[in-house]
Amino acid sequence: MTDNIARQYIHITGIVQGVGFRPFVYQLATQHALVGSVINDSEGVKIDVQGSLDTLPIFTSQLIDQAPPLSRIDDVAIRTLSLWSELEKPNTFGIEQSQCRDSTTVSISPDQGLCDACKRDISNPDSRYFQYPFTNCTHCGPRYSIIKALPYDRAVTSMQDFSLCPDCAEAYQNPVDRRYHAQPISCDCCGPWVTLYDAQQRVKSSAELQLVATKQTAIEQLAQKIKDGEIVAIKGIGGFHLACDATNAQAVASLRKLKYRQSKPLAIMAASDDIAQQFVEGCDAEWRALAAQARPIVLMNKRLDIVKEEVTRADGVLAENVAPNVPYLGIMLPYTPLHYLLFDGLQTIGATSTLIMTSANLSGMPIATELAQVCTQFSGKISGVLDHNRPIVSACDDSLVHYAGGKIRVLRMARGYAPVSHFGTGSEQSTGNITVALGAEQKSTIGLALPQQWLISPYIGDLDDLDTELRYQETFNHLTTLYNVKPQQLVCDKHPNYHSSQFAEKYQAKANLAAPLLKVQHHHAHVLAVMAEHNLIEQVLGFTFDGTGWGDDHTVWGGEVLLSTPQSYQRVGNLRQFRLIGGEKAIKEPARLLFSLLLECYSVDVIKAMQLSAFKEWSDFYFNNLYQLWLTGSQSPYTSSMGRLIDAWASLLGLVDRVDYEGECGLKLEQAAMKDRCHQPISFAVDANGVIDWQPLFEYALPLLSLVADDYRPAWRNCLAHSFISAIADLIITIGQTYKPLPIVLGGGVFQNRVLVDEVFEKASAHSLSLFCGEALPTNDASISAGQLWFAIHQK
Repeated sequence: MTDNIARQYIHITGIVQGVGFRPFVYQLATQHALVGSVINDSEGVKIDVQGSLDTLPIFTSQLIDQAPPLSRIDDVAIRTLSLWSELEKPNTFGIEQSQCRDSTTVSISPDQGLCDACKRDISNPDSRYFQYPFTNCTHCGPRYSIIKALPYDRAVTSMQDFSLCPDCAEAYQNPVDRRYHAQPISCDCCGPWVTLYDAQQRVKSSAELQLVATKQTAIEQLAQKIKDGEIVAIKGIGGFHLACDATNAQAVASLRKLKYRQSKPLAIMAASDDIAQQFVEGCDAEWRALAAQARPIVLMNKRLDIVKEEVTRADGVLAENVAPNVPYLGIMLPYTPLHYLLFDGLQTIGATSTLIMTSANLSGMPIATELAQVCTQFSGKISGVLDHNRPIVSACDDSLVHYAGGKIRVLRMARGYAPVSHFGTGSEQSTGNITVALGAEQKSTIGLALPQQWLISPYIGDLDDLDTELRYQETFNHLTTLYNVKPQQLVCDKHPNYHSSQFAEKYQAKANLAAPLLKVQHHHAHVLAVMAEHNLIEQVLGFTFDGTGWGDDHTVWGGEVLLSTPQSYQRVGNLRQFRLIGGEKAIKEPARLLFSLLLECYSVDVIKAMQLSAFKEWSDFYFNNLYQLWLTGSQSPYTSSMGRLIDAWASLLGLVDRVDYEGECGLKLEQAAMKDRCHQPISFAVDANGVIDWQPLFEYALPLLSLVADDYRPAWRNCLAHSFISAIADLIITIGQTYKPLPIVLGGGVFQNRVLVDEVFEKASAHSLSLFCGEALPTNDASISAGQLWFAIHQK
């Protein structure tokens, strides 16, 4: 009778914890009349199963094909075991208690938006989850933001102090319930609750805030404050948001003043798809991304009638100062029960269906995760704070994506998307050491390479203030604690003044690590990040265009062409250098960059005679002062940065006088290019040494701008904006063809420009060139840690 029976041990790795995988295995095994057990440990899900030889292959196949929606299977290892004796053989299939082991191959699930079933529960008066703002199940809710250790069990999450009531305990222990071992499970009887505080008076500590209301009453009163045009703070999954009515221009202006954010676009949350369609338009991929459970902010094209403000809607017109003078609007949908309940409350009192939702932090600081932080920064300046008592273990901002080059591409990797994990086995995916990559200075992230996977933390922020530096160190400690590992090797940027590099140096010395500290050139890391995401290990031709990076010649790089492998690179091309007059000041005042570029080609008197609008406010004294800085090189380092060239071109066209936020010049250039109908072909020149000369572009544009009448200036400005972007795309294709058939890799913040990326991919396809750019990993500095890991993994 045993000839047709077999016993198998199945080890599954990937995102298989906290996503309903064990109850799924239980139900599948029970359905097929199999016996045995399933268990979680820090190496994944392990199944010991016995049954018919005809049934086991079907069971294994369905494990993969029908896995829970939030899971991701990276590997399935199967081996045959000896059959149980009649005395040992279990009578049923069971779920065993999780175990902890020393090593780990488990991937952490990012936080996820509310599923449809839970959304129905909070709207159903007969459900015990009716109007409960922390409703969740194994298919939705917080994950990374509440985890303290692995394996993922309630006892090691921020829900550990909330004892389950009898009803929740029954659901938690029932393998056929979708809330079986949903670690954040709770209800109004046993779980977290919301509390509204009055924050209109300046106080010294959060303990002095006046309690206004709790639970559903708190949400209703919060809705009224928003209707009244006030600014409030709301605690979410990964941190606090500042919120106000997106149709109230005065409220938006007050919020901008509060955050010292003069013109940088703000994101909105729309109550539903239908509301979102009133403000933006996009392709199917963009609408799918908006509605996906990850619930990112999606940068979509503003509707034409929104831009022209010609149509009045029942919901009210979006305030003009939400995202002024840009073609895109960042929009997201509700992703927590609290958001849905808030919009229900707003609808009940006839208020807005669109809210500004921006991170609660002063400019440059990390998102606030605790009431005390909100109190310190904003009490006396906002109307109220809606807090809750479920602690946030790890901060997580909202993710940001857009559609470019035929694909959805991540711009900010956070809630719903991060941590990003990549699975692999053997030496190709492992350094042999527990390796930590410290990332860059801006848009910092931390990478961790384990024996069979590597992962990247969510976006942390720019390391230019103490608070963000502390958040950065907390993330470092959290990742290593989570996986119960100690770093054996560190890898960082070559820039000696980056906080991330200095942190690496100090940790290396303090821990006395045996493995040497690895340092990776910034732009090589950009190329390697794309190679890592797409698993490229052979030589590629990398174009790394960004604002800044420490070059091997101690100048500021940023317009580089690199023949790259995971181990090394050769600089085969670079933008012609020019000076950053006054250093950092040139980044804020792009006219300085334009002046510097022109000084490489013309005398000061000739430049003055051009009477360019960028210099209209400059006195002779100011001209001469900047000229001396350029001439002597005092505080004016050389750069080959494409990002700074873009800033200068935006200044030439009169698009930006003073930069208010990072990337503003590129965005304004992109907007102008999108309006063009007649762009002219202009080209960079490339000499025998690979130096990319921008002078021909100015030689074309300067005479034209001096001849164009004011009436035609906007059209020619748009034309020259598009011509400039097309010239960059043509440059990539032209150089790429000389190195064919090497794959082309695009890295660096310049490739956040969707007009550029669209053109490069279109032209690469026409010339049958293989082209890669960041998708799940941002093309900006947030992916530098991934490139550093790829370097470390491939060192001998």
